[in-house]
Amino acid sequence: MYAQDFEFIKIQSAYYPKQTIEETAIDGEIGFFEWGVQVAIPQPIKRNRKTVLIHRIEYGNLRVITEANPTLGGRVKAERYYHSISYNLGLFQSLNPNWRLVVNFAPTLASDLEETLSGDDLLYQANALLINTKNENFKYGLGLAYTTLIGRQLLIPTGFIKYDTRKLELDLVLPSKYSLMFKTHSNLFTYGLRAGLNGGVFNNTTEIQTVSSSIDEVGYSRLVVGPAISWKLKNAINITLQGGMAVGRRLELVDIDGEIIDRTPQAAPYFAVGLSFTPKYKNFEEGQNN
Repeated sequence: MYAQDFEFIKIQSAYYPKQTIEETAIDGEIGFFEWGVQVAIPQPIKRNRKTVLIHRIEYGNLRVITEANPTLGGRVKAERYYHSISYNLGLFQSLNPNWRLVVNFAPTLASDLEETLSGDDLLYQANALLINTKNENFKYGLGLAYTTLIGRQLLIPTGFIKYDTRKLELDLVLPSKYSLMFKTHSNLFTYGLRAGLNGGVFNNTTEIQTVSSSIDEVGYSRLVVGPAISWKLKNAINITLQGGMAVGRRLELVDIDGEIIDRTPQAAPYFAVGLSFTPKYKNFEEGQNN
């Protein structure tokens, strides 16, 4: 959240066409469609101008379309939906004029929602990042994250670099975001290159037609890279288009015995579109600058 303009409302979707499954024993194809929406509300602490809380609610939907010949019975087509609903509590704390601490805690409901909810549908993610403002153009930071970013719940190191001038913006949130965008004179239109890593873990409660085993958990991740363009309308509404290649998609199905069934597809093109509402918010900016 710190690495970009604060987004009050954001809607985004991405399409990944079906591609051949890498596992040679499976004759089939698999494709994905993602979409999601988030709403965030800043809460400056009035008695302490150095502290800002961020309340964010987010919904994500992953559709998995598989066509395969898992047995001699012929080709089977399966379409599965996985959902994630999370509440993210963020803390922005100014330690001094140069250092800030950013902490996020996000309990998340991640499931196919086909059966009654249980404790297996709930997981927790969190991260902490210490950021130094070197000057008005350059910031950097280091931290840790407990996340499902790569399709498994792991503790990983994170990094942050942001270099922003009148002509370009370099925005790195390691290992999830890589962005180099060039600005036009009016700053209403930007273009450049972006790459992103994201994923999730979902509880699976019903049978999957293209798999003979009973699947207990699904892990999904993707690494995408390609050109991006963005328009800013009326200083508040942003439209972003991005395309390129999904070079690192992975889908792992974990059965009830803990065995991993790989359904990773080959690299393929992708297309994504996003719409966000990012107005100036005086109290939030003041809380961050003090």
